[in-house]
Amino acid sequence: MATIHFLNVLEGDCNIIQHDSGRITVMDISNAYNDEDTDEEKAVKSSKEREEMINRTHVPSNKTNYNQKKEPDNPIDYLKTKLKVSSIFRFIISHPDMDHLDGIKDLYDEFEVVNTWDTDNDKDIDLNNFFGGYNKEDWKFYKNLRAGKNTETKRLTYFSKQSNQYYNEDDITILCPTAELVKNGNDTEDYNDASYAILFTPPKKDGGKWKILLAGDTHDDSWDYILKNHKSEVSNIDILLAPHHGRDSSRNYDFLDTLNPKVTLFGNASSEHLAYTKYPKIRITNNQAGYVILDTSPDYLKVYVKNFEFARDFRTKQGWNEPKYNSKHKAYFLFLYEAK
Repeated sequence: MATIHFLNVLEGDCNIIQHDSGRITVMDISNAYNDEDTDEEKAVKSSKEREEMINRTHVPSNKTNYNQKKEPDNPIDYLKTKLKVSSIFRFIISHPDMDHLDGIKDLYDEFEVVNTWDTDNDKDIDLNNFFGGYNKEDWKFYKNLRAGKNTETKRLTYFSKQSNQYYNEDDITILCPTAELVKNGNDTEDYNDASYAILFTPPKKDGGKWKILLAGDTHDDSWDYILKNHKSEVSNIDILLAPHHGRDSSRNYDFLDTLNPKVTLFGNASSEHLAYTKYPKIRITNNQAGYVILDTSPDYLKVYVKNFEFARDFRTKQGWNEPKYNSKHKAYFLFLYEAK
């Protein structure tokens, strides 16, 4: 059955879905490098800005720092070595921020990427100015990709309520963006509300569906649209990948009353900017868990994490025994939900 991998990638996103069809979806990329570093990549890796990303956790005094941010995943290695992937059926670029494009050139160098989902945004970055610890070649590659100049992949722009045989078969629903949200993002130069939000619904028994929401960097306008047009689909979801890595982005959190997620997953936003308490329990950060794996079946949704210490402490608080290691996922069993 379908398996979802939420990688621990510094301050960005990279999520991988292994579909029942055998197809692979990757949404966003961060901290991705192949084995050959260019001079630019060497400079980025050794930059003060990159070092600050690794060290920037600011764990609250009442929380344990499990230091997983210091051991970030390289998605290229993860795909090749752990998952034995050689071809990516669809790569979804949620929106054009560098923490979602970090390593895109190496990704396309190392894998066949059949389809690329991208928005018709008009964002530009002045490469002569401060570039924040990211590779300028990645931005140049993305601009060529966005312009349709890369002939080795099929660039596609989809919007909410559109339908396609392949992503229907792969249990994908596009919640956002709309053409209007993208236009507004271009007009205001605020591209978060031009972000893809993807609902993944692998099957449960008796015709039900698990609800796993990959929210990108969606902001208030996106959630206004989603709640007006997809309310029943996003009500009482199972897993939420928190929008904007869980950062407190001066936003309205009323959408959580409808979503009411059983589990919320956070990226590695610094906890001084993390809206941790806005979300209902259970809340898991990459800095606690390392990568998080969701293993779905019609009967169960099982949650695994890389970090043994976090899994042990989590289960001890519930009065449960020590976590068992799963050799297939190379991760520790945390808990499961039974389909109802």
